[in-house]
Amino acid sequence: MASDGTATRRATRLHPGFAALVVAAAAVLAACAPPPPEPATGPSPDDAPRAGEAAYVGPGPHGVGVTTISLGDRDMELWYPASPEAVAGQPRDTYYVRDFVAGWLEELLDPEVDPPYETAAVRDVAPSPEGPFPLVLFSHGFAGFRLTSTELTTHLASWGFVVIAPDYLERGLASVLGDAVAQPRSDTDVADEAIEAARSANAEPGGPLEGVIDGSDVLAFGHSAGGGTSIRLLERDDVAAAVPMASGISELSLIAGDAPVLPPGKSVTWIAARGDNIAAVANARTGFTYTAGPRRLIELDRSGHNNAFTELCEIGDGGIAAIARTTGLPIPDSLLALGDDGCRRPPNAAGPEVWDEVRHFLTAEMRLRAGLDSEPVGLGDAVLANFDDVLVYRHDP
Repeated sequence: MASDGTATRRATRLHPGFAALVVAAAAVLAACAPPPPEPATGPSPDDAPRAGEAAYVGPGPHGVGVTTISLGDRDMELWYPASPEAVAGQPRDTYYVRDFVAGWLEELLDPEVDPPYETAAVRDVAPSPEGPFPLVLFSHGFAGFRLTSTELTTHLASWGFVVIAPDYLERGLASVLGDAVAQPRSDTDVADEAIEAARSANAEPGGPLEGVIDGSDVLAFGHSAGGGTSIRLLERDDVAAAVPMASGISELSLIAGDAPVLPPGKSVTWIAARGDNIAAVANARTGFTYTAGPRRLIELDRSGHNNAFTELCEIGDGGIAAIARTTGLPIPDSLLALGDDGCRRPPNAAGPEVWDEVRHFLTAEMRLRAGLDSEPVGLGDAVLANFDDVLVYRHDP
């Protein structure tokens, strides 16, 4: 462990039995050792007993509901906590990527090519009475759509958040494939409207979401181009923190003076993949260095641009790019490469094998910044003992 708050891990892995023995021995020694003297300034939050817990790998105590809200020319998905009893035995919400492709492509696709993706949410179930819950905005990436990362959005909802995700049609899958957007808008304008729509639903007397959202502050996260959206949103007074995934800030943008503003009082957690051929991990490192406020950097092994952050690699048999290839659709090679990056090609892992790391760090950071946790949980260096696929973890001491 480096003294500057950097923890690194070799790509090679310990035998599971040996690793378990080491962890057990360390636990015994820790229990027997006398407590260290308390520093004059008080204990550091990252040294708290819970700093080593991978507490947020599994689903949280809430069930998850989902509903769709119209923004006029586009839709926004909204996930929210529900009681476990309300979702028990209910069918899970399912989406179809075919609903998000361009019109001309829809005509070429065989009607039977329509693989479903089942999420962890139940549609339009009653929300939990334990609210209000903090508001989180998710932004999808280039050639994406609002449902690309339901493995993360539903996970956050299970841990006590309302998560909204608008369609950024201007960079969405249908637009990239040729469908024109009637009234193009900037990503920050779309995000602004999504936040206001959520707050309006929360304030609607007698509405299904009345009183569910604590909309005083907003937390933002996003994938790829959506990561850029999340950090640009830090310029809003009510956006308190951002978690950009597979995104970054280039040295060139710093030299040119057009890098986004990162206010010193706001936290940014950068999560990057070593095998990403679309968004270079070097840009996440630059973003971490450039961050003026509280900051973290997590670099993942066995991951590319998509598999750790979306379910695009898990749709159908091999992901959406594989579907396009097997059906012989006239999709540009550059777009296929984007959709395929990280998908089940050694050394990359299947998504479910690397989602745990992202779920934990994303949820732990969001809960800390929202005030749901009074101290950091699983954000100290000791948490790396739980993860094989975190190669580098840097953070402010």
